[in-house]
Amino acid sequence: MTPVEKRTITRRATGRQWLHWLYCFFGAAGVLMGGVIVFVLTVDPYQIYHRYLPVLGGKPRYDLRIQRFLVPGLARTSDYQVALVGTSMLQNIPNSAVQRLCRMKAVNLCISGASIHEEARTLALALKHTGTKTVIATLDYNSLSGGSVNQVIGIHEPFPEYLYDGGLLDKLNYLLSWDSIQTSYHAIHGETGPWETENADWPWKFPSTMKFEASNAVRDIDPSNINKNFGMTNLKLDQMEKAFGDSIFPVVQDARGVKIHFVLAPYSILVWHDYAQRGQIQTYFAFKKWLVEQGQRFGNFDVVDFQDRADIITNLSLYADIYHSNESIDEEMVGAACEGKQVLNSSNIEARDQGLLDLIHKTNPAEIIAKALGK
Repeated sequence: MTPVEKRTITRRATGRQWLHWLYCFFGAAGVLMGGVIVFVLTVDPYQIYHRYLPVLGGKPRYDLRIQRFLVPGLARTSDYQVALVGTSMLQNIPNSAVQRLCRMKAVNLCISGASIHEEARTLALALKHTGTKTVIATLDYNSLSGGSVNQVIGIHEPFPEYLYDGGLLDKLNYLLSWDSIQTSYHAIHGETGPWETENADWPWKFPSTMKFEASNAVRDIDPSNINKNFGMTNLKLDQMEKAFGDSIFPVVQDARGVKIHFVLAPYSILVWHDYAQRGQIQTYFAFKKWLVEQGQRFGNFDVVDFQDRADIITNLSLYADIYHSNESIDEEMVGAACEGKQVLNSSNIEARDQGLLDLIHKTNPAEIIAKALGK
C-alpha cells in the first residue's frame, strides 16, 4: 500500500470518527433538550399549558416580582368569566371578592407598573379566553408614559412577549430556558419566599410592608413639590391618545359580546395637587373626555370614574401612598363596574370634573400633609 493510499484511508477513518462524534453529540443534546422540555411542560410553573401542577407534587407559586411571566398563563388556563386587567390599582383584591360582587368566576391579571402595551397584550389574552364575559381594566395616566410599545418610564422589568404569543415556536424560550428549569425545580422543592404566596384566590396581595394609614401615605412628601420622590413624567394629550389608540383599539374593535370597563382609580387629593403643580389637570380632563367619546364610538367599552369621589380621595387613612388605596376601594371599583355605576358619559363629565377641580382649589397640600402627620 502506497503512502498516498494510507493517508486516504486515515482521512476516511478520521471523517467517520468525526461523524460518529457529531451523531453522538446531537443525539445526546436532543435527549437532554427533550428531557428539559418534558420536565418544564410537566411542571409548567407559569401555567401556560395547564392550571397548577398536577404532577410531581408541586404547588402554584405566585411571585409579585415575576407577574409579567405568570399572568399569560393565568389568562389562558384559569376558569373565569370576569378578568381584572391593568396595573396595581386593581391587583389587591381576592378573586372570591370579585366573584361575590359580579356573580361570576374571576381571575386577577393585573401587573404592577403595567404599560398600556402590556395591558393591551393581557387584554387580548382575556378576550380570547372561552367564557369571558366582562373585563375590568384600570387606566392609569402613567401607563401611557411609554408610548405605544415601550414600558412605563422607570420600569425596567423584562416583558416576555413570547409568553403572550400563540405559536409553539414562541414558547421555546419558556421550555428551554434556565430560568424555567430553576422555577420548575423551585415549585416542587423550594420553600415559599417572602415575595411568594400559594394563595390562588389572592395572588397579588400587597405585601405587609404597605401600611394603609394617613401618616404613612404622606411620608417624605414635600408639599411644594409633591412629585419629587415619584418622578412621574408630564404627558401630552396627543401622545396619550396615540398610545391608547395604537395599543387598545386593535384589541377591542372585534371584542363583541364582552363588556369592557376602563376604571379610573381614585388617586388621593395630593396626586391632583401634584397635577396642578405640573400643569397636567386640563390635559387629563381632556383625555377623559376623548376616552368617553371613543367608548361611545366603539360601543363595547365604557369609563368608570372614581377620581371625583371626595369621600375616598380626601381620606388618606385609606392609602398606603398617595396613589394606592386599600382593598375595600378595589371592591368598590369592581362592584361599580359590574353594576353599571360611576360611569362617565357626555352628559355628566363636565360637572364631575368641575366638582373635582373645586375640591382641589379649596384644599391645601401643606395643610393636608400636616393633618395626616397629626401636626
